[in-house]
Amino acid sequence: MFASSLAVVLLTLAALLGAIVAFAWAWRKGHFHVDARAATLPFDDHDQRVARPWETPSQARERVQAHGPPLPPGPGEWGGA
Repeated sequence: MFASSLAVVLLTLAALLGAIVAFAWAWRKGHFHVDARAATLPFDDHDQRVARPWETPSQARERVQAHGPPLPPGPGEWGGA
């Protein structure tokens, strides 16, 4: 029983060390850096211009500066009937 327990512990430690090394490598390569463009990638230009009632005034100003004035929502869009 002791021999098999020792093997399990050693294999677990080796796997943990491998996971830590992989995480450190990915961190150093920049895989966890936040990119604001990646958050908006699924949206097209029209989606960025639709008015959002839940935005704060500062968020709305930033969106208007980046994408232009808001458009009224169409049927089936955020806030549209």
